[in-house]
Amino acid sequence: MYKTLLIIRYLRKRRIAWVSLLAVMLCTTMVIVVMSVMGGWLNMFRESQRGLIGDIIISRRSWSGFPYYQEIIDEMMKKDANGKAVHPEIEAAVPVVQTYGLVNISDRIRTGVQVFGYPIDKIGQVNKFPQSLYSQYRAADDPHASPAEQQAARAARDRPPSFDPPLPANIYRILLNYRADSKDASSEKISDPAKWPGIIVGDGVVNINRANDGTATPSIGFLEHWVKLTVMGMDDEGGEMDVKTAATQRNYWIADNSRTKFYQQDQNTVYVPFNILQADLHMGPDSYTDITTKEKHDIPARASNIQVSVKPGVRPADVVPKIREITQAVFARHEFDPNTREVEAHTWEELMSDFINAIEHEIVLLTLLFSIMSIVAVFLIFCIFYMIVVEKTRDVGIIKSVGATSGGVAAIFLGYGLTIGVLGGGLGLLLSYLIVHNINELHAWMGRHMGLEMWNAKTYMFDSIPNTMDPFKVTVIVTVAVVASVIGSLIPAIRAARMNPVEALRWE
Repeated sequence: MYKTLLIIRYLRKRRIAWVSLLAVMLCTTMVIVVMSVMGGWLNMFRESQRGLIGDIIISRRSWSGFPYYQEIIDEMMKKDANGKAVHPEIEAAVPVVQTYGLVNISDRIRTGVQVFGYPIDKIGQVNKFPQSLYSQYRAADDPHASPAEQQAARAARDRPPSFDPPLPANIYRILLNYRADSKDASSEKISDPAKWPGIIVGDGVVNINRANDGTATPSIGFLEHWVKLTVMGMDDEGGEMDVKTAATQRNYWIADNSRTKFYQQDQNTVYVPFNILQADLHMGPDSYTDITTKEKHDIPARASNIQVSVKPGVRPADVVPKIREITQAVFARHEFDPNTREVEAHTWEELMSDFINAIEHEIVLLTLLFSIMSIVAVFLIFCIFYMIVVEKTRDVGIIKSVGATSGGVAAIFLGYGLTIGVLGGGLGLLLSYLIVHNINELHAWMGRHMGLEMWNAKTYMFDSIPNTMDPFKVTVIVTVAVVASVIGSLIPAIRAARMNPVEALRWE
């Protein structure tokens, strides 16, 4: 009992100990905030990349793509005579066409973009693209959306996403003053705008800018804008085709806008129907007649890549060898050499391994640096506690003279250090929680009142600062702070325990 009373008394009266408590609190806060932001950023990067490309991707180092993709998918999803999956580890596989192009949005925005061709009804089986769509998903949870938009988004979540233009057909005809007998300058009939396909645009393409708190400043009425997309096809050997036959222009209406939260993706990416982009890139099925033999030969359709998802609990790396066997077998049947054409299967982690490893090394480096700072805090506690022990020599002598053991005296100062660690770690945890969970609001406030922008989405890839804390890492950091405080008080506690009570009472 006397130990607890003395610890409380020293904590209240010896205010110099508050310096060590402050040091523990600030060190704990700093480490938790930095590790939460860095670790959260890495987690966001992992989730975004996995959400964009799926668990495994089969691709070729060429924009011309590779053939027989549907046979590969059929083999992966094959079932036996009893209707059971031959490869139960594989959840789904979806082909994707990818290229670059130029967009003209209502003669207001002209820019280069990355273009993805998705089979929109299936893409949600392998990645999280449907969850990025505003009108068909996100508006349901957006407090800034109108009740009608929220209700429509909730209804859309129950069905596959779509590229269908959202407005009535007559609206599109009115927007372009279309009449059935309309003619252009060359006397060719103008296509019916109501029959144009839909295109999904990244937020940044139509200048929907996001503040650090996630709120948007959208372009007004962008769903009423037409888009002209120009793409350049590639032949099956990877060379550019003749410009007159390869360059294809097609008109679209904006069907929705996408926010993946990955800045570079949202700023310059558009999404169109798979079959349309495949045709415009001249990657669809075709045929030719041999001039010499007069024989007709079929040219198989091509895809840029195949995105594959695996069943929950299955490691993608364990499935890659099987997928490689499947692709090799399919290509062998058609005498297509995947090694020469550089067709390979990789997990999403393998594709991003260089980048992920670099960030992980940076986190380790930061951990080491902050560990050094924790050592400084240990020395600070040691110095303060040693000074307290020296000042309280007579008190130690009195305590021992009335029957306290050396272990009991040591326990007083170790308990003192433990109390400093627990209070400092607890206050540091509280402060770091408030900072991390309000970090985007704090950043926005600093931008408005101080003109500071520490988080630039162009640099850090994401339009918001990570604001989550890993419970395991937080527990480790707080525990280390408490242990460091006890270690800092260990030597002063030992010195106090070894004091001779007679000599201590004579201390002036």
